Amino acid sequence: MINIREFLGLTYYTSTLDEFLNEFDRNNHQISESQKKEIEKYSRIYALRDHSSSSDSKKIFWDNF
Repeated sequence: MINIREFLGLTYYTSTLDEFLNEFDRNNHQISESQKKEIEKYSRIYALRDHSSSSDSKKIFWDNF
């Protein structure tokens, strides 16, 4: 099947800066300490968001009063 966008030459524009950054990311796989900390922080946040505990959801704030 023919891709109509490619056939007509309608491709997305990629700036030279984006090309440079993509090439840089492909060639440099080292992660800095701050990037590691960000990855750990957000993986914890995502885990808490995606796997909420059922015991906390059954508690009602007004039960303590």
